[in-house]
Amino acid sequence: MNIKYVFWDSDNTLVNTALHHWNKHFNILQNDYDIVLDEIYKTRVYENNGGQNWEWMSHEIGLNEDKQVYLDKIDHWYSANATEIQLRPGIDFALRNFRDRGIPQAVVSNGRRRSVMAALKAKKLDEYFEFILCKEDYDGRKPDPTPYLTALKKMETIKKTSIDSKNCLVIEDDPLGVHAGNAAGMLTLHRKLHENQSTSSHADFVAYEEEEFKAILTREFLHP
Repeated sequence: MNIKYVFWDSDNTLVNTALHHWNKHFNILQNDYDIVLDEIYKTRVYENNGGQNWEWMSHEIGLNEDKQVYLDKIDHWYSANATEIQLRPGIDFALRNFRDRGIPQAVVSNGRRRSVMAALKAKKLDEYFEFILCKEDYDGRKPDPTPYLTALKKMETIKKTSIDSKNCLVIEDDPLGVHAGNAAGMLTLHRKLHENQSTSSHADFVAYEEEEFKAILTREFLHP
């Protein structure tokens, strides 16, 4: 397929951050507020950004702290421990091969810039991308297509050319992100976070295991 641009999600697509996001909340809540965060909230913590987590924690589990103070604390913990974050298997292969073929890449994340950049810089991934968009850079939230439409416009500005969305590939771990890419008119690859995760009905391609992921990229997008 004639893919000319690649747009990546960040958390749990490029880097395995679900556990790291959980740990920042668990440690700060326990050490600073004497609140033990029950594991039943793990999925909820992963699916929300820092501000959204602060909001429900304030209403439901007794967190009594200014929003910005709390965000500063979890961001400091996250950055200080960012070297513990691991790349998802196959990401080095994908990033290098797209770059070597002259295919521009960018990041489109629902996450806050401070946490997204901490992970990408810790793993030295930021150098691969034309730009990195985070929740502060656009209105709306995936599955709204606005994040990817905003990225498309930004790429057009940088490259000084009109870009057909059909020539763009979105790679996402979250079905909501896959939906957003599809709604923006782009091809989508659902890199499932867990083997038993439901497959997005909006995905053009689906992979979980590293070899499956690499095989799809090689067969569909990286052939000579």
